[in-house]
Amino acid sequence: MIGPVALISEIAHLGKFGEISDVAFMKRFQNSNEWFKWIISHLQNEGYISYNNPKYFEKYRIVAVDASDVSEKGRSRRVFRLHFALDIGRLQAYQYNITTNAVGESLTNFNFKRGDLVLADRAYGTVRSIEHCIDEEADCILRLRSNAFALYNDDGQKIDLLKEITEKGNGSLTAYIHGAGKHRVRVCFKRKSELAIVETNNRIRSKESRKQITVSKEAKTFNEYIVLVTTISDSVPYDAILDLYRFRWQIELFFKRLKSIMDYGELPKKTTESIFSWLNGKLMIALLVEKMMSKMSFSPQEEFPKECLERDEDDYYCD
Repeated sequence: MIGPVALISEIAHLGKFGEISDVAFMKRFQNSNEWFKWIISHLQNEGYISYNNPKYFEKYRIVAVDASDVSEKGRSRRVFRLHFALDIGRLQAYQYNITTNAVGESLTNFNFKRGDLVLADRAYGTVRSIEHCIDEEADCILRLRSNAFALYNDDGQKIDLLKEITEKGNGSLTAYIHGAGKHRVRVCFKRKSELAIVETNNRIRSKESRKQITVSKEAKTFNEYIVLVTTISDSVPYDAILDLYRFRWQIELFFKRLKSIMDYGELPKKTTESIFSWLNGKLMIALLVEKMMSKMSFSPQEEFPKECLERDEDDYYCD
C-alpha cells in the first residue's frame, strides 16, 4: 500500500504540479508547523455556535479540559500528548498544546482568565490545578479521587471526607486545601443510582482482574458517589454544580471526532519536528471539519440540546 507521503508525490506528478521527492516533501511539511499553528489560532477565534449557559453560570465561559495520547506504531512507540480545552458554549477549541507524554495532565498546561469556569476529570483534581485556577482568577469544578489530597476544616483539622459523604448522602461541605497557601473550596457530592453503582462495581472488578490489583473497600465506597471540588461560591446550589459537570461529556465526544479525523497512530517515523507538524496539520483539518459540521447542524443562541445529558448516569461523569 502506498504511503501518504509517496501518494502526495505521485499526485503532484500526475496533476503536473511539479516533481517533488518524498524527502523534499517531508522537509517542506516539517517547516509548515508554524503555519498550521497560525491557521489553528484563527480557527479558535471564530465562533461556530453560541449556546446559552445554564442558570447560575451565565457570566462564565465554560471550558472542558482533557488530554489524549498519540503513539507511533512500530518499535519506537514514541508517545505524544494532546492537551485540549473546549469552549462548551461555542463547541470550539479554546486552547491546546501538544507535548511529549513526559508532560502530565494538569491545568497548569493552560492559561485561564477571570470568567473562565474549568470542568475536568479526576486526573486534574489536584491542589496544584486548583491553585493555578485561583492564581489566574478563574473558577473550576473538578472530579475527585478517593485519595486525591487532604481537606481541612476551619480549625485546621483534617476532614474524613468518606465519612462526611456517606453520612449525608447528597449535599456539599466547605473545606480548605493547603498548598502554596490556604484556600477555601466546596465539595459537592451525590450518591449514584443503584444501577450506576452496579456498573461501577463491575468496572472495578474488571480493573482488579486485568491489572492484578485490589481496590480498597474505602475506594469502592467512595466510587458509589459523584464527588466534585469547586471554587464556586455557596450562592450556587450544589445540585446545579453537579448538573453542570455533566456537560464535560462533550469533550469526550469531541475527542472521539478528532481521533476519527486525525487517525491517531499514523505518525511519521521521522524527526520530532515532523511529528509536531503532522499533529498540528491533522488538528487543523479536524477543526475545519468541525466548523463545517457546526454550520450545517446547529443554529446560534439555542439552549444546550437535551441529548447532551441523555446518557446513563455514570456516563454523565465519565472519567
